[in-house]
Amino acid sequence: MKNLFAFLKSRAFFKHLGIALVSLFLLFWIVFKGLGYYTHHGQTVSVPDFNGLKIKALSEFVQGKQLKYLVIDSIYDTKRDKGVVIKQEPEAGSRVKQDRTIYLYVTSVMPPRVAMPKLEDRSLRQAVGLLETYGLKLAKPLKRKPDVCNGCVLNQEYKGKRIAEGTLIERGSEITLTIGEGRGGSAGDVGVPSLIGLTLKEAIHKLNDNNLSEGALIGDPKQKSKLDTAKAIIYRQSPSPGEEISAGSSIDFYLTNDKSRLKSNNDSTQQNH
Repeated sequence: MKNLFAFLKSRAFFKHLGIALVSLFLLFWIVFKGLGYYTHHGQTVSVPDFNGLKIKALSEFVQGKQLKYLVIDSIYDTKRDKGVVIKQEPEAGSRVKQDRTIYLYVTSVMPPRVAMPKLEDRSLRQAVGLLETYGLKLAKPLKRKPDVCNGCVLNQEYKGKRIAEGTLIERGSEITLTIGEGRGGSAGDVGVPSLIGLTLKEAIHKLNDNNLSEGALIGDPKQKSKLDTAKAIIYRQSPSPGEEISAGSSIDFYLTNDKSRLKSNNDSTQQNH
């Protein structure tokens, strides 16, 4: 024990202790310096704006910017050019470390495809609902054909040819339907339903139920603000409710965002009668 205490007080102990502390300090300094170099500590760059760039221009765009990029998703948008950046993470102007990967979202070059549903032998209303579910559109005008099943879908066509169930087709394509018109195809026996107060979507569904189609969309001339068709209501229609017209005929809609027009239109109608 005495020898241990004597050694701890000796110059040799303090000499070795000093060497150990200096070595430990140098080791930590080298490690932290190495980590700083490896992680580019304190070295940041500003993220450029990738939005609107074509995919083929990205590699040239990032040259010299000390950044990387990765396209992680594509989105189909008919209102934008194909194959361009529409979103990025992190956003433009952010400060990031050198060699950081910027994640990009681009518009699809090719539209997504869906399997054509079976619309034949269904009612027109069911067919329209299925088209909306699959992201397809109903071509106008509808085709009519005399058939015992009034209002049933007899044939489904794409670009003038019948399209079979399950056929892959681009989303957003228009499908032409042939609808049964009742035995003998008699015309002039469809009563015009009242669409007053309905939204555009509600009115179209009601027309489909009655073997009628959508006609012209006419905005309210008395409305000062821009017409919002998604929220607009019908304050007038032509032909008027109760008239007898041919099956497949179209109804013109008069749209407004001003609900007070319903009352004024009803008042004028009563005065005319």
